[in-house]
Amino acid sequence: MRVGVGFSENPDTAAAGAHAAFLALQGSRDTRPCDVVLLFATARHDPWVLYDAVRGVVGPKARILGGGAVGAITNDAFGYAGDQIGLAAIWLDNEHIDVFAEGNLDNRDENEVGQTLGRRLAALGIDERSSVMLFYDAIDRIGDRVRLVMATPMLEGMEQSLGFLPNLTGAGLQGDYASTPTRQWIGGDVLRNHLFCLAFSSGVHIDNTIMHGCRPATGYYTVTRAERNVILEIDNKPALDFVCELLGPALQAEDLPFFLILGINRGDKWGEFGEKDYANRLCLAIDQDRRGIVMFEPDMVAGTTFQVMHRSLDLEYIRPRVEQAFSRLGDRTPVFAMYINCAGRAAGYAGFDQDDAIMIQESVGKRVPLLGIYSGVEIAPVNHRPQALDWTGVFCLFSVDKK
Repeated sequence: MRVGVGFSENPDTAAAGAHAAFLALQGSRDTRPCDVVLLFATARHDPWVLYDAVRGVVGPKARILGGGAVGAITNDAFGYAGDQIGLAAIWLDNEHIDVFAEGNLDNRDENEVGQTLGRRLAALGIDERSSVMLFYDAIDRIGDRVRLVMATPMLEGMEQSLGFLPNLTGAGLQGDYASTPTRQWIGGDVLRNHLFCLAFSSGVHIDNTIMHGCRPATGYYTVTRAERNVILEIDNKPALDFVCELLGPALQAEDLPFFLILGINRGDKWGEFGEKDYANRLCLAIDQDRRGIVMFEPDMVAGTTFQVMHRSLDLEYIRPRVEQAFSRLGDRTPVFAMYINCAGRAAGYAGFDQDDAIMIQESVGKRVPLLGIYSGVEIAPVNHRPQALDWTGVFCLFSVDKK
């Protein structure tokens, strides 16, 4: 397996797509036609023009797969909230990738979609060690109405029909901070409200590392009433009133969206803090009428215990986590790294002094090609079970068995 990556910020979509594809082919030093292209771009680009531009460079053989991203990262470039395009061209040797898609996410129950995915994965004969990636259109928007497609019930449905969850990583895709509708590229089609799943053959391994950069700032509290992804009561008090009282007068209710992070500890609640044990939940909005807190995912049901999380401004925690990923490979050969990064973590949006993309670039160096995307939702195993995540960076290191 060989990979080349490309990046562009050219506002001319045709020129940008062609340039990113050219860089990916040039960087790989493989003269064969590539087999798969992973393509991600912000909502500023025309999806049909971009597809044609990339296809014109990579040729007719490659399966082009991808969708919207708030920004992109490669080994030596990154950017977000502009005209960014990120692309990875993949050449397969003895490896194989099965690709399948599901559509109409705007009109289907997420649990039912997950059950269908589980049945399709079962037909491939995957097991709990199989490496699978899932990318889906996270935004369902018609006019002024915006609905988030939820990954949690999708994963629950997958587990119900499959009987387990494989080594699964992925992302909920969006093209900008304004939730502009985007398209997905799946094979030879330009589609909307779709997902696609990549199931890798047994010779491909994906070691994943979660990077929240958050630590608990409080003790445990309990959700006592909730409806879908709206927390209505915490410790038997209206949720919005509870949080505002807890955080004090320096923060107003309108400050909570994209600031308040609640952490669910999936490990030992009284043991030593372990970042890999936490699923973080980010506040999306507030429900003034019901005094509720609207979250990105619907899994904070009545009985869920959580802590308020504090964001770290020190990005040095990233280096050792990347090194640990490389050190776990044993006799496997690393070939590619993918970084799925919550769009809210971008320094220009979160108000930080430095982007974690820089630390990822420095930590990976030139050891493997790197492609990163800024996403709406991240998916990775927490305490060995795949979860939908918020405010998270997921570092995925691809490796193959040595011949």
